[in-house]
Amino acid sequence: MGRIGGKIYAIALLLLMAAGECLVVYFAWTKAGTGVAATAYAIGGFLLAIILAPTVHELGHIVFAKAQGMRVVMTKFSFFSFWEENGKMRFSFASPFASEQTQTIPLRGGNMKKRAELYTVGGIIFGGIYSAALLAGAFLVRSVSESAAFLFWGGVPYAAYLFFLNLPPFRYENGPTDTAVLQSIVREAPAGKCLISAMEIHGKLAEGKSFSEIDEKFYFDLPQLPEDEPMYAIILDLRYRYYLERGETERAADCLNRLASAQPYLSKNDFEQTAAELTYMHALNGDAERAEECAKLSKEYLEKEDATAKRILAAYASVKGEKGKALSLKERALGLLDKKGIEGVKKFEKILLERL
Repeated sequence: MGRIGGKIYAIALLLLMAAGECLVVYFAWTKAGTGVAATAYAIGGFLLAIILAPTVHELGHIVFAKAQGMRVVMTKFSFFSFWEENGKMRFSFASPFASEQTQTIPLRGGNMKKRAELYTVGGIIFGGIYSAALLAGAFLVRSVSESAAFLFWGGVPYAAYLFFLNLPPFRYENGPTDTAVLQSIVREAPAGKCLISAMEIHGKLAEGKSFSEIDEKFYFDLPQLPEDEPMYAIILDLRYRYYLERGETERAADCLNRLASAQPYLSKNDFEQTAAELTYMHALNGDAERAEECAKLSKEYLEKEDATAKRILAAYASVKGEKGKALSLKERALGLLDKKGIEGVKKFEKILLERL
């Protein structure tokens, strides 16, 4: 079923959730011994579920990821986003309704298809357990306090809504469901094949191999993807780094230009990173004017205290004739390499810096 079918399903499920919650509040108000207290419990349970249901879902991904030898680099719990930057975990406030997902990096290669399947299904399993726990809690607590049981009943509609929203293999406007991703991996669909290859590359990087030292089949023995498929940008970015390390700058630049043309489907951070690397490529080619244009588009990214950002700025300073500044930025970048958490990426950045 396409996106239209998925949208119809999501709307119908939302209406069922709203109807279910209204029924819970109605029974809390009319059937329990103390209507006001029961209603307060029901509303409180609903609000707690809005926070806890997505949190438990992401915890499922995290637990299964850890079990499969993966490191979490980004996740979101309710009102907070957490991500890894320069080897440290940082956080910021976020909307509880934002569609950010847990992102992980394998710490080793091998058996990636099976590991990806288990990581993907973790959220669904934990979501189902949470929904079942609410139902069990409602029945258990009811024997003690009918009013207090509505703390659990109040959370059931939203927990069930989130679970069933993610259960079918649909692709919503904010991305595919976990089941859709799982189906893609199991059936080895184009996006699934690319996901497994990308994870294998990251696993090899974590083991200490640089991009060009990894078997080229993981970069190129892959099906073609449309621009609006998230894996399209990921694979192009990996190919760019493979070509760049090998010194094939024309092919590397082609990957970047194709990435830039997919701007409507890139996140703000991904587009800025692409623009930053275009700054680097134009600097290598001696085109100071185009390098400056791209630097303006990636100003926020280039302000980061990061080895990659300093490497790009060093190349940019060099093409502008600021040799002293370029040398200083290069030395700063070398000093920041230890903050790169992935050994293969550290090796890659060092190779590029030594060429400046």
